[in-house]
Amino acid sequence: MLTPQDILGSGGLIARRLDRYEHRQEQLAMADAVYRAFCTKKHLAVEAGTGVGKSFAYLVPAILQTAGEITAGQQTDSELTGEESENVPPRAVVSTHTISLQEQLLEKDIPFLQAVLPFEFTAVLVKGRSNYLCLRRFHTALQKQDTLFDDRKGKEFQRLSEWSKNTDDGSKSSLNPEPDWEIWNETCCETGNCSGKKCAHASKCFYNTARRRIANAQILVVNHALLFSDMAVRRQGGSILPVYQYLIFDEAHTIEQAAADHLGLSVTQSQIEYNLNRLYNGRTQKGLLMNTDIPAATAKSGQQAVEECFYGSELLFQYLSEWLQKRPGSNGRIREINVVSNPLAAPLRKLSAILREIADKLPKPDDRTELKSARDRMADIAGNVNVWLTQSLPEDSVYWLESSFTGRGRQRISINASPIDIGPILREHLFNKTASVVLASATLATGRQSS
Repeated sequence: MLTPQDILGSGGLIARRLDRYEHRQEQLAMADAVYRAFCTKKHLAVEAGTGVGKSFAYLVPAILQTAGEITAGQQTDSELTGEESENVPPRAVVSTHTISLQEQLLEKDIPFLQAVLPFEFTAVLVKGRSNYLCLRRFHTALQKQDTLFDDRKGKEFQRLSEWSKNTDDGSKSSLNPEPDWEIWNETCCETGNCSGKKCAHASKCFYNTARRRIANAQILVVNHALLFSDMAVRRQGGSILPVYQYLIFDEAHTIEQAAADHLGLSVTQSQIEYNLNRLYNGRTQKGLLMNTDIPAATAKSGQQAVEECFYGSELLFQYLSEWLQKRPGSNGRIREINVVSNPLAAPLRKLSAILREIADKLPKPDDRTELKSARDRMADIAGNVNVWLTQSLPEDSVYWLESSFTGRGRQRISINASPIDIGPILREHLFNKTASVVLASATLATGRQSS
């Protein structure tokens, strides 16, 4: 059985491939430490400075621990949902902070190791659902573009249509230049806006194809944002990633901020207005509530409810702005509950009831799914605003306001909350549930004593 020394050592497989290869003792020491941590199911923190070669030092042990041990037929449907299974094959996740490191791993380091090692292994980049085109949503939006977008979007739809017929993976990163953001938001894959096996495009679904590749890979490369999004979803009983036993954080010095961002909440006025405009934009007369299958009187009541929500949102953020103005020099921290009233709550409840009524009566399943998804988005926003005002996150958290100005001089206020100490959360939902976690970075150690 191969060891890291057999691959990275002075007489190892890499040395035989490269004439001028010089092994690095620090790299070997790190690789051995990672390998022991994986074999003994323990956690490890490694500070590896520039030049150590830490990517090979964690990739080689991860590959040795996961590849070559999978037997035919082990993959199960549970891997696609993240549910625990005794038959789950060994799998390692490598989480990075920057795109450049992901590119290095997937375009340079991993292909080189695939060429050098005497056995096969698979590695894939895992992207969030919204990175993939949803064929169902695309065709629905294409049919209804006159009620959703202005005339200038026609050429972009044509470009997207041609690309959708020729793309291998349906990922927006393979479309150059990237698609118009407004069209993409109406045509990408979304949680809660998927018809599953009932979808007419299920056999060609780009996201499901990607999920199948992920289910059969030993090494998954993700970014910290996706990793902690998965952890947040798992806390609610779901998952984004399949089950894994080994986790490597590269650039581990950045995980505290990344975790806090995804375990807290943030809501802006522009976010609320964007989602309301998706339903009905009074200026352009576009939106989901302009669907001709909705009776005129019912559509009118929904449009009026949207306008009331716009007004409620404007009032809410005006109140928050005034609260800040009364405290010049304040850092925006909120220490008491319900610092302002919530004029958005009642209009949102009214809108939610109307959207439910409309969706239940729409004749086309795709239209019902789209409207219910939009309603769920508004419900999430309403819930986050209420949680922030009442300071009711489950953990001991800090709540604050941030104020900035757009290029047009408009004040932009966001409400934010984040756990004060993410350590207990990571312990319960990450370290206690993963066989071995390795944290690696060029700058990781803290609290050193000077001599």
